[in-house]
Amino acid sequence: MTNTIKYWRNKRKMSQAQLAEIVEIDRPTLSKIENPNIPIDPDEKLALKIARLFGVLVTDILRREIEEIE
Repeated sequence: MTNTIKYWRNKRKMSQAQLAEIVEIDRPTLSKIENPNIPIDPDEKLALKIARLFGVLVTDILRREIEEIE
């Protein structure tokens, strides 16, 4: 599974550093989570935090493809 955190972050014009600080993780960890070549997804707590921040459902964060959103 991949996630769409980068999509939502870019849509809100946030840097990785900004998002990482808000959700209380380090930027390199966020970078790994956003990287589609590294099979790391956020844990439930982090996915929920990010979804709430962006005003979307957790399922919108844990989509396989961006096209599923649009």
